[in-house]
Amino acid sequence: MKIALDLRRIKNPGIGRYMRCLTEALLAVAPEHEYLLILPPDCAGVIGVSERGAKVEKVIAAAKYYSVREQFDLPRILRQHRVDLLHSPHFNIPLMCPCPVVATIHDVIYLACPEDLPSVAGRLYYKGMMARAVRRAEKIITVSSYSRNEIRKYLHIEREVEVIHSGVDRCFQPVTDQERIQKIKAAYGIAGEYLLYTGIFKPRKNHRGLLQAFRRFLDLGGGAVLVIAGPLKEGELELRTLAEELKMSHKVVFTGFVDDADLPALYSGANVYACPSLYEGFGLTVLEAMACGTPVVCSSATSLPQVAGAAAHYADARDAVAFGDALYQAFTDLNLRAGLVENGFMNVRRFDWRNTAEQTLAVYQRALGAPAENVVCA
Repeated sequence: MKIALDLRRIKNPGIGRYMRCLTEALLAVAPEHEYLLILPPDCAGVIGVSERGAKVEKVIAAAKYYSVREQFDLPRILRQHRVDLLHSPHFNIPLMCPCPVVATIHDVIYLACPEDLPSVAGRLYYKGMMARAVRRAEKIITVSSYSRNEIRKYLHIEREVEVIHSGVDRCFQPVTDQERIQKIKAAYGIAGEYLLYTGIFKPRKNHRGLLQAFRRFLDLGGGAVLVIAGPLKEGELELRTLAEELKMSHKVVFTGFVDDADLPALYSGANVYACPSLYEGFGLTVLEAMACGTPVVCSSATSLPQVAGAAAHYADARDAVAFGDALYQAFTDLNLRAGLVENGFMNVRRFDWRNTAEQTLAVYQRALGAPAENVVCA
């Protein structure tokens, strides 16, 4: 079987990690197949994936995502390389695809959380692309039972959606080298003990709610700073202003972009990882923190309880007092902390990229043997 993987967004956060880890696991699990990796122009063929002797071809696709040109370029590439199956890890499928397709739809965030994409035209286009994917693809994959239900709800479909959990990159392990941790802390301007949150700035990520909960944490006597890691863009000014209004700007550190290589040490050095998000299709950062041995305080919303299981300390992230109390408990209660760490290590074992790859290969085989199912789309 010759499998094409559309990896044109492999440099993006989140979806890029999914593409990179899945590709590497597929090559390791099933090297007997041939693989065509469709890459963006700015990666020069270097994507940080170990090929391990697998049969791999790489082709650079000049066409941008969601462009008219890709409707012609991708089918040409697939025909030229005689591909048996295309996996689109981000539901973007060419109209005239010459082979069976498997598409991954991670979530329907812009439909469920329209404030994350204020443009009405943008949301209509987004929904149209997803609707086309569920009509055209032989098989649809998503990453959690919660997302499967949301896909059915918002796209009004009556067909099977395969749930295959993402894995956790093996680079996320406890960093015990204190010198390494201190070096990373110094690089990002962190002093002393700290609570950590990583993620882009979107309303659903609930950074404002976290700041308000952290004010409660400080009022209870919590002796730590809050580290907010990730590219916030225009949101940083808003959050800095709120921190000043809450009279705790000196207690909040904004790191900006954090290199992937620094994340394990940043997680490992944190006393608590906080996830106050109000909507997640999966919630990978929670697992990354657990894999590094960090206690997790987590929102009880959407997919997060499915992913974090019994390994997180839950609180309503819309309630700043409740979430702040939970942060303080996880910071100060040694027995609670020890239990969260132990349960976290056990929970992470459920999410292995090798298992993800094996289940994904099984979907490929079914896609080649089965036509697209009848669907109803609104």
